[in-house]
Amino acid sequence: MIVAGHQADLLPSSGFWYKMAKADLFDLRIFDQIHPRGSQRRVMMRGRWASIPIIAGPVGSLISEARIIPSETREALSAVVTERYSDAKHWPRHGPAVLAMIDDIHTEHLWQLNLQLILGIRELLDIGTPVSIARPPTGRGAAGLVSVMRQYHATSYLSGTEGRAYVDDDETYQEDGLEITWSAHRPVTGDSILSVLMDYDDPMAVVMAEEPHAGRRPRRDVSA
Repeated sequence: MIVAGHQADLLPSSGFWYKMAKADLFDLRIFDQIHPRGSQRRVMMRGRWASIPIIAGPVGSLISEARIIPSETREALSAVVTERYSDAKHWPRHGPAVLAMIDDIHTEHLWQLNLQLILGIRELLDIGTPVSIARPPTGRGAAGLVSVMRQYHATSYLSGTEGRAYVDDDETYQEDGLEITWSAHRPVTGDSILSVLMDYDDPMAVVMAEEPHAGRRPRRDVSA
C-alpha cells in the first residue's frame, strides 16, 4: 500500500493533489507545528497571497489547535475567491460549488475548515483516494514518519521532493524497511488548486503532469 501525506493546508497547489491521486491512502497531518504565516492559513491565488484570519495561539501551537471565527473566515475566503476568479473561464462550472463549500463552514477549528475544503475539491477532481488522520507521531523527522506508517501497516511512502532534505541521510527508514518514492509532479502553476479548476479544461491533466525521466526510487535502496 502506498501512503502519501501532507499538512492540512488551505486549498493547496497541484502537487498536493498529485500525491493524493497516486496514493492508496492520504494522511492529513494536523499534529505538526503551525506557523503564523504558514500554508494552513494562506495560499497563492493569481500570483498573490490570499489569507484567512485565525486566532493567534501560543508559540509552538499545533495545526490541530488553531482556531478561526467561522463567520469572518467565510466572509474573507468567499470575497477573495470571488475577486480572483469570477472572470475565469470555468467559474460558471466550479465557482458556485466552491462558494457553497465555503458557506458550509461552521467549525471553529482551522484544520477542519481545510479538511472540508480538501474533501470538496477531491470530489470536484474525482479523486477516490481515502483521506485519514493518524494518531500523533512518535518522534520527529524520520522516526515520526515511520511511526505513522506503522499505524497504516504501510511500507511505501510517496514523498514530495522537499522531503529529500531529511530523508536521504537518515538511516531510520532503511532500518525499518520503509520504501520512499518521490513525487514526479511537474507544477504548471504554483497557485492554489482553484487556479487549475478555474483556468484549465482538464484540471486532472494539470494535476498529473510529470517531469520527464523523474526518479521514482530513492538515491539509495531503503527497502532492504
